[in-house]
Formats: sequence, C-alpha cells, structure tokens
Amino acid sequence: MSLNDNRRQVGDISRDPVAKFDSPAEVEEFLDAFYKSGYRQVDTARGYSPHAPLSCEPRLGAANVGDRFVIGTKVVSRPDGAHSKDKIADSIGGSLEALKVAQVDIMYLHQPNRTVPFEETAEAIDKAYREGKFKRFGLSNYTAAEVEQFIKISEEKGFVKPTVYQGQYNPVVRTGEKELLPLLRKHNIAFYSWSPGAAGFLNGNHKDPQPGGRYDASHYLGNFYTSKYVKPSIDAAADRVREVAAKHGISGHAASLRWTAYHSALSAERGDAIIVGASSIKQLNENLEIFEQGPLPQDVVDAVNGVFTEIGDDAIAYHN
Repeated sequence: MSLNDNRRQVGDISRDPVAKFDSPAEVEEFLDAFYKSGYRQVDTARGYSPHAPLSCEPRLGAANVGDRFVIGTKVVSRPDGAHSKDKIADSIGGSLEALKVAQVDIMYLHQPNRTVPFEETAEAIDKAYREGKFKRFGLSNYTAAEVEQFIKISEEKGFVKPTVYQGQYNPVVRTGEKELLPLLRKHNIAFYSWSPGAAGFLNGNHKDPQPGGRYDASHYLGNFYTSKYVKPSIDAAADRVREVAAKHGISGHAASLRWTAYHSALSAERGDAIIVGASSIKQLNENLEIFEQGPLPQDVVDAVNGVFTEIGDDAIAYHN
C-alpha cells in the first residue's frame, strides 16, 4: 500500500498548538526521515496548519519539497464563497508559489463548499488543470452523492474528472464502504485514507488528553475528534481491541494502522493509498515500522472487524 506523508503539523507554532515543525531545520529533518524510508509522496493543504492556515506550504517550499517529493495539496474551502472561480484560481496560484513548484500531482477540493454552484467550481478546477497546474483532480470529504454530481458535471461539460478521493477511513470510520467505495470503484477513482490510526483512539489516547493533542478540546481540531470519537460505545469497542491485541504485544494504534493497510477495503491494485502523519520523527519512524510488520493475527482482525458493528448508531460519517 502506498503511503503519503501528511504535513498538517508543519506550520507556525506561535499560532497553532497542533503544529510541531516550524523552523527550516525541523521541516528538513522531518522530510529527510520520510525520504530515507523510501517514500516520495507528501500531502498538504492551503489551509494547513489547522489553526494557522497558509503557514504550512511556505515552510515546505522553503525546504524545496518539490525537488524530492510528489505533492498533493488542497484549495481553501472556507468560508462561504471560497470555491468561486476567482478564489479557486487564487488558492491554486498561492499554493504553487508557496511550494515553489510549477505543478503539483493532485489538487483537491479540501471539503464541500455548498455556497458556490458545483458547476462554477468544476469549471475553475478545469481551467487550472488545462493550464498545467496539476496532474490529477481530487475531492476530499464529500458525500458520495456529491462525488457523483462532480462526475456528471465533468462528463457533460468536458471538464477534468476527479480521479482521487481523500477521506477518513479506519476501523471506526467505515460508513463510506456502503455508498462511497462502490461509486469510486465504478469510476476508477482511487481512495486515499486519512486518519488510518483512528486518531489514536484504539490506543486510548483520549483517556489522557495532551495539550495540543488530538483530544485537547480547547482547540478546533481537538474538539473535532472529541465530538466524533469520544462516545461510550466506541470506547468499549476500542477497549476490547486493545485487550485482544495486547496478547500479541500489539498496541491498539498498531492494530488500527495494520488493519487499514492489510485487512480493509483499500486496494493497492486500484491505486489506493494511506495518509500517515506524526507529531515527531520518532513517531513517524514508529508508524512506518508498524506498516512494515504486515497483516495482523486473525483474532486481532476479528476484534477490529467487530468495532464497526458494535458502535451501531454512533458510527462516524466519512464526509463533512
């Protein structure tokens, strides 16, 4: 399974408690670690880091990220009107300038902006594509019905079609398997999974929230994950996974990553990939080592498979 490095935690640490890599030396060191492990794809966004938008791409550009990596980035998708023709053009131009590249591999619409007609947004994306500013068009965090709308518009207007979808997918978030994945398969759209480790929930990270961490509800991102994951049914299911995995010396986090890579609906043959992030070089190396450990023991697979069934009505939506 192909891995992409997510650079959401590169940014202005004076404004963003989530950002961990700010100085040129810190960014360069992190990119070096990913590169030396044999990986060549980096995922970022105009809106990164989460609490200091526009601060990630310039730092990656200063490290000459385009000299060594294939880049996927995302247009600004908030506030209302962000997907108008002019603003799409400004966002894409700003990304290329900040990253110091003439073209990126994937340009995503980061999330739905339903205040602008999809036809106008699709036209703006098509114009940038024909100007050679990116190779592939991606959608992120859209509903299956909205993906279908973009496909229909692209076919009717002769616009570039989406060929990549990036969405949340892990042992807890599997709602996309029913309606989204069949649509993606039908139209040969690759699926890139973000949060493959279920935000550390299977590791119990929510039980001891750390400042600036995924479950620090004092900031936007922490509040997002807390509101989605911290529910009794999900907590109980995660506890059961940890208990079974511990018998094999496997952490809950490792069980989640390995399930997503080796036992989920993702398909390397169809071009699917996993977006992996880390808050330190040590954690990055640990995550990469986990993926290299291969498939899980069958009883752990069974326990992880049971999570989605157990949480029932508390299932988390794959889209925004």
